[in-house]
Amino acid sequence: MKSEKFKIIFEGLKIAYGQYQKGEATTNGDKQKGKAFIVRQNVSDDLWEKHLQGEGPALGIIPITEDNTCRWGCIDIDEYNFDHSKLIKSIRTLNLPLIVSRSKSGGAHVFLFAKEFIPASLMQSTLKKIAKALGYEGSEIFPKQTEILVERGDTGNFLNLPYYNETKGLRYAFNDDGSAASLEEFYQLFDLYACSEEAIREIKIKEKVVEEAFPGGPPCLNKLASIGFGEGGRNNALFSIGVFYKKADPDNWENLVEESNIKYMDPPLKSSEVQTVIKQINKKGYDKYKCKDAPINAVCQSGLCRTKRFGVGFGEEEMPMLGNLTKYKSNPPQWFLDVDGTRIELKTEQLYSSALFALACLDQANLVVPVPKAKDWKQFFLKPMMNNLQEVEPLESLNPINQLTGLLQDWTTNRQAARTMDDVFNKLPFTDENKEFTYFRMDDFYAFLKKNNWEMDKIKTGNLLKRLEDTFVAEERIRIKKQQPRLIKIKTMKQTEAAVSKVEYHKEVY
Repeated sequence: MKSEKFKIIFEGLKIAYGQYQKGEATTNGDKQKGKAFIVRQNVSDDLWEKHLQGEGPALGIIPITEDNTCRWGCIDIDEYNFDHSKLIKSIRTLNLPLIVSRSKSGGAHVFLFAKEFIPASLMQSTLKKIAKALGYEGSEIFPKQTEILVERGDTGNFLNLPYYNETKGLRYAFNDDGSAASLEEFYQLFDLYACSEEAIREIKIKEKVVEEAFPGGPPCLNKLASIGFGEGGRNNALFSIGVFYKKADPDNWENLVEESNIKYMDPPLKSSEVQTVIKQINKKGYDKYKCKDAPINAVCQSGLCRTKRFGVGFGEEEMPMLGNLTKYKSNPPQWFLDVDGTRIELKTEQLYSSALFALACLDQANLVVPVPKAKDWKQFFLKPMMNNLQEVEPLESLNPINQLTGLLQDWTTNRQAARTMDDVFNKLPFTDENKEFTYFRMDDFYAFLKKNNWEMDKIKTGNLLKRLEDTFVAEERIRIKKQQPRLIKIKTMKQTEAAVSKVEYHKEVY
C-alpha cells in the first residue's frame, strides 16, 4: 500500500489523532468557523490510506509520543501569498536538511525528519534555531511540547499532514527546483534529507544578529521594515508604526511617525495623509494595531507579538510565549497550555482569570507571569487562544452520560432493596413487583452521586438524566402516605455483577 512508507515517515502518538471539521453555512450565507478536535482512538491503517485517497477528513498526527520522543518536526509558516521557491533557496544556501511543503492555508510547512525517534526537546530546540535563522522566529513549532501529561488525559497538538488526496490535492512537498513533488518524489526527498540523531545534534546554524527597526515592537513591523512595506497598505502600515511609537516614545511619537514615512514608505505618503494618520491615532480608543489589515495581516505572528513589550495586549512587562490551547472534554473540562515550553494544566476559572492563570504558572512551572487587565487578557490573549482551540473527545468510559448510567445502575440495583413504595422516604429506590419500573427521589440519587465524586450541578444532572432515552421514563407525582412527592421513573436496570466503586476523576491541580 502507498501508505506504508508514509505511515513510517509521519509516525507519532498512536492513541489519538487530529481532524478538522469544516464550518457549515448559516441561514444568511455566512460560513461558520471550522473546529479542530482530537479523537482519542488508535491511528488505524485505514486512516492513513483514506488520507492519501482524499476520503473523509484529512489526518492530523501528534508528533510527540507517550515517551516524549518524535521522529519528525515542523516549522509552520502561516503567511499569505508565500514564496516557497525563495524559502527553498535560503534553506539550501544554509545547507539545512529540510523539506518544504504547501500547507492547507497556502503557507509553508518546513519539515525536519529523523531516521529514528529522538528526544522531542532536541527536535523542538533545533527547529526554533532554524526558524530564527530563516527569518521566521515566532512561527509555530511542532512538536509544540517537549513533554505531554498523558496520565492526566493530555495528548499534545496535531499537525495536518501533507498529501491529502495525493494525486489532486494542493498539500504537496516541493522539489529543490521549486516544482511540485509527487508522493514518490517526496519519498526520495525523505531518503535524501532524513537525519540521524547525531546529525541533527551537529546541525550548525549561524545566527543572524538583526537590529530591530522597532525594538520591542510587533514582529510584523520589523519584518516589513526588512522586506519593504510596498505601495499598497501604506496608510495602515504607518498607522501601526504610529501606535508603536505612541507606546514606546509618547513624548516624541508624532515626529517619529513623520520620519518613518520618509524612511520606510516607498513612495512616502503626502504630508496631509501623514497628519490624517496622526489625528486618527490621537482619537480615544483608536490607538490599536491594524493586525487584520494589509500589509500587517500577511506577516502577522500573533503569538510572538504578545511576548513583546510594545506588542498587542500588554505594555509593561513581556509575556511568555503561549502555545495552542487544548480542551479535554471531561466533566469538568481540563485545559492544557504550553507556557514557554512547559505544559500547564488549568481549570476553567484559571484560564478565564489572568491573576489565577499567573498563579498556576508560578505553581506548576516556576514562571513569574505579568497580570494584564481583565479586558486586555480576554481580548488579546484568551480570545486568540480560543480561536485556535483543539478539543479532545473523552474516553467513552469517561463520557458523562456513560458515567451517569453506571452510577444510576449501582444506585438502583446494588443497594438495599425497598420493600414498598413508602421506602422512598427512607432514601431508597423502589422497584415494582413486576420489576418493570423503578422509582426514586432526585435529591436522594443526587446525594449518592456527590458521595461518588460527581461534580455536575443538580439541574444539569437532571437534564442529563432525561437524555438516557433507553432508561428514563418520566418525572411524576405519586401519592404516598397522604403526600405527593415528585419521583423519577425509570425502566428497571439489570443488576451488575459487582458493585461499582467510586468514580475516579482526574486529579486537578492549580
